[in-house]
Amino acid sequence: MKKHIFLFVFAVSVTSIGWAQNAEIDQIKALFAERHKKEKLEECIKLCESILAKDVNYEVAVYLSRCYYFKGEAEQDKNTKLDIYLKGVDAGEKALSKVKAYTEAMASTKKEEDAIKKISKEDIEGLYWVAANLARYAKFAPFGKKLAVKGRVRYLWDHVLATAPEFNYGGVYRFFGGYFALVPSITGEQDPVKSKEMFDKAVAVAPNYLETKVLYAEAYCTHAKIKNKQLFNQLLDEVLATDISQWPEIYPENLNAQNKAKELKANQAELFD
Repeated sequence: MKKHIFLFVFAVSVTSIGWAQNAEIDQIKALFAERHKKEKLEECIKLCESILAKDVNYEVAVYLSRCYYFKGEAEQDKNTKLDIYLKGVDAGEKALSKVKAYTEAMASTKKEEDAIKKISKEDIEGLYWVAANLARYAKFAPFGKKLAVKGRVRYLWDHVLATAPEFNYGGVYRFFGGYFALVPSITGEQDPVKSKEMFDKAVAVAPNYLETKVLYAEAYCTHAKIKNKQLFNQLLDEVLATDISQWPEIYPENLNAQNKAKELKANQAELFD
């Protein structure tokens, strides 16, 4: 009889733990859905960090990495911005630590560039947000730090391109569109023709993800070898004319995109000097 009671109590306890975890994940999802509200974003970050302090959970770590990426986009102070993106990289790396094929390959090869090749499309999310945060860090970092992470940025994104090119609304095409336009010319990789090709692919994959058109206008249209003011305004006008309420799952990103589009249009005289 005592054994049956013990087993019953144990089963209830385990079930309760499962409910608690599921409840926390649901809470994270609800907060993240309102990430465009600063207080909700901060609450989501705090909850994710408190969970990860107890145990590393892949899904929670991915959400935290995404939160930091979104927070970094809104930050104006450059040094603070860089710190935020590095926190996003760290959170994404925590997620990768739960991918068995990757950790086994890392233990064997000791080289991330080789180990990430074991990450499948099903596990690409953790890698994607490491790459995304690191790329944004590289964009705003001083030249020396930019070059220091360039190799890593490139091989991370190369694997995303090879594995899941349409993930996150054609995110890897969006990245390479900016990369080929903005990479320092000293690297020999700057190529506005490739930049346009990648941006066109990203728009084709997800025309309603407005950040693509904003970056297209900002990085490609204002490039010293391009200076296409007509396309610049066409892209930004399309962004500003879009009813973003149609896609609630990306409303926060599209809201940011519209705000950036207004700012770019207001400053276009400087951009096309």
